[in-house]
Formats: sequence, structure tokens, C-alpha cells
Amino acid sequence: MKTKILAALLLSIALKGHSHEQQKVTYLGNEALLVEYGASKALFDPFFHSHFDTYSLVPSEIREKIFSKEQPFDKINAIFVSHAHGDHFSDTDTLKYLSANPSIALIAPQQAIDMMKKHAEFSQLKNPMIALKLAFKDPAKNFKVLGFEVDAIRIPHAGWPARADIHNMVYRVSADNATVMHMGDADPNKDHYLKHQKVWSEKTTHLAFPPYWFYFSKEGNDILDKILNIEKSIGIHVPVKVPTGLNGTGKDYFRIPGEARIIKTSVK
Repeated sequence: MKTKILAALLLSIALKGHSHEQQKVTYLGNEALLVEYGASKALFDPFFHSHFDTYSLVPSEIREKIFSKEQPFDKINAIFVSHAHGDHFSDTDTLKYLSANPSIALIAPQQAIDMMKKHAEFSQLKNPMIALKLAFKDPAKNFKVLGFEVDAIRIPHAGWPARADIHNMVYRVSADNATVMHMGDADPNKDHYLKHQKVWSEKTTHLAFPPYWFYFSKEGNDILDKILNIEKSIGIHVPVKVPTGLNGTGKDYFRIPGEARIIKTSVK
């Protein structure tokens, strides 16, 4: 009961009184995030229905606000999908949202786009759309869309090589002088990241969102601290029942939908 009261309080604080120029990240559930860069806004992995009796779903009150475009979910510019798993992506919800908002861009792996193509409604979409067809070890893809500068890198899904067929994308997305990195379900193997060392060194990430398991190994922490060129990280994909030892790492993480963090940059 205390957790539900706290969640409601955090949600109330996070969803009221937002300034359009405020740079912040609000946690929605599992790996779903709202990133407010300032004038630009993006959603990461916002629509999904599977939680495997382990992870947080996006609460119904947040989902309703997203679909009704209530603040702070008004004027969304883009949706980023990390990979086409049921705890990250719903083809039907994404289609419904895009159909109602034809100016919003979708950036997603080809696997997710192919799922949407199975529905007749897909052919009616007018949205800007970038389908990523990156193979493992391909160079990063850099592009601009609706004011965002994006680096997309295919990093294997956790459990590699057993899940080598899953196209997991790490996104480094910049707008309004702020840069964030959403890592999806990335695997914490140094070799995956060292192949792209030049890309990481080219730009500092102010706030990165790795899956929490990076905090449980020296290799995972070395990737965050020594390779990715990030200033701060906040763990996501944290189970409702927090794993034993996570608090002992001293690392920050999201757990309760409605929590928010400010994006701290050197630009005033």
C-alpha cells in the first residue's frame, strides 16, 4: 500500500507543472521513458503489454495521458523503439498512436516495423519513419530527424550469442544541447562496445540508461565508466522486486513510474 501511495505521489509531481524548456527524464515503466530535451520531446519504448510477472507496466493513468496528449505528453516529436520484445514494444499500440499523430516520427529496428506491416492500418501511416536494418558489427548509423541528431548502434541483446537474432538498438540522441543514451537490453560484453570506440569518443552523453545488470559486473561498470563517454547513468529494466544487491552498488536506478531526473548539462 505504501508503494502505491508513493507511486501516485511521484506521478502527480512528475506530470504537473512541467516547463516546456525543462530538461528532464520521467520514468514510465520497465524501459519506457519520456525525455524532455527542452523544445523537443521523445518517448523511448513507451508501448508494451508483457511484464513476465517481474517488471513494471506503464500505469493506465500514464497510458491515458500519452494517448490523450495531456501534459507532459503533448508535442511529442519522436518515438524510439529499442527492440521488438513484448516488454518493450506493442505493434498495435504503436500503430494506434502514430495513426492519431501523423507528425510524430518512429525510429525502430526493421523487426519492429515488419510486425506493424502485418496490419492493414500500416499502409495508411503518414509519419516520418526510419527502419534500422543494422547487422551485428555494422558501423553506427548517424542521422537527423525532426530536430534530433541520432546515433543508432546495434549491440547484441543480453544473453548473446543465444539471442543473436534479436536486433537490439542503442540510441544516443541529442537535441537542445542535451544528449541521452537508451541502451535497450544491451549485453555487457566489452568487445561489443570497443568496436565502436570512435563513435563513443565523438560526443559526451549527459545521461545514459543501461539495463540494471550492467551494475552487477566489473565488465558492465567498465563499459559505463571507461568506454561510453557518459557523465551519469540511471539503471532501468529493474524488477518490481528489486534484485538483492542492487542498492549495495550505490548506483542510481528507476523503479517507480512517475520518478523523474533532471538532465544536467554544462549549457545554462
